[in-house]
Amino acid sequence: MEEFKDVVLTTRIRLARNIKGFNFPNNMIDKQRLEVLNHIKNNISDEYTILELSNIDEVTKKSLVETHTISKELLLSNNTALIIDEKNNITAMINEEDHFRIQAFEHGFNIDKAYKNITAFDNDISSSVEYAYSEDYGYITACPTCIGTGMRVSVMLHLPALEKIKLLDKIFNEISNLGISIRGIYGENTNGEGCIYQISNQKTLGISEGDIIEQVKQVTQYVVKQERKARELLKSRLEVKDEIMRSYGILKNAIIMNKKEAMTLLSNVRMGINMDIINDIDLEKIDNVIGNIGKNTLRKNLKDYFPREEENTKRAEYIKSNI
Repeated sequence: MEEFKDVVLTTRIRLARNIKGFNFPNNMIDKQRLEVLNHIKNNISDEYTILELSNIDEVTKKSLVETHTISKELLLSNNTALIIDEKNNITAMINEEDHFRIQAFEHGFNIDKAYKNITAFDNDISSSVEYAYSEDYGYITACPTCIGTGMRVSVMLHLPALEKIKLLDKIFNEISNLGISIRGIYGENTNGEGCIYQISNQKTLGISEGDIIEQVKQVTQYVVKQERKARELLKSRLEVKDEIMRSYGILKNAIIMNKKEAMTLLSNVRMGINMDIINDIDLEKIDNVIGNIGKNTLRKNLKDYFPREEENTKRAEYIKSNI
C-alpha cells in the first residue's frame, strides 16, 4: 500500500521447497548437492537466470547478503546457486537450508503483488520438478517450523519514533503474542540498525497462505498506526527537530562516516522527511542510500575495490553525492 511508505520499506514473501527423492542440503555431501543443482538446471525454464555462487566474485556475493538477496548461510557450502527472475523481483536460493528458498520482493507494503508473483513462479517450478509434499502436513522442509505452507511473509519497518519514546518493547510483546516474530534488519539475532525491524509470521502449519497474509497485514497496519502516533507526539519537541536537522547537516558535510553512524543519521532524516521537518529531499532517495551503504555494496556500485581503511571516507562521499 502506497500510503504506508512512511513506515514500511519493503515486503518479502519466502517459500521453502524441497525436491522429492533428495536429502535435505544439510544432510548432503558436495556430490549430492551438485546432483540437486544439475537436476534443477536441467529441468527449469531457460527464461530464468541461474548464477552459481562459485562463479561470482567475493565482493558481489557479500553485497548480495547486504542487500538481503541471499543469506550468509548460502556462502558456507559448495554447489549453491541463485535463480533470478528480474521481471518479477524474484530470486531463489538453491541448496541453502532447503533445495529452494524462493523470495519475492516489493518496495513498500505490497504483499498482494509479491504473493501473486511468487505463486506464479512457484507453480512454474513445480511443473518441472516434483516437490516433497505430504497430504497430512503440507510441504516438507528441513526446519520443522516451516512445514506446512513453507511460507514466511516479512515486512521491513522503520520505527524511530517508537524507539525514541521507548514503546518498542511494549509493541513487540503485543504482536509476539499474536504469533508474529520480530527481528533486526539482517534477520535473527541482529539488532534494529537504523531503527529498522522485520516482522514475520511464526506459524506455517495448520494455517492457510491467505490467513498468514491477512495476519501480517493486520499486524503491520497496527504497528504503522502506533508509529505514526509516536511521531505526532514528537513533532512539537524542539530537541527532536534539532536532532533531525543536525543529522541532515552531518550527512551533507561529513568526511568520514562508519555504517552504524550513517544508519542512525539516515534514520533521523527519514523520520524528518515523514514529519515534514525536511522538505528538500524525497523518501525514495533516502531509502536508496540506506540500501547501498554496506561496504561491499559500495564497492560493487562504485566499481572501486578500495582498501578497508578507505571505507568510511567512500561512504561519506557516496552519501553526500546522493542526498
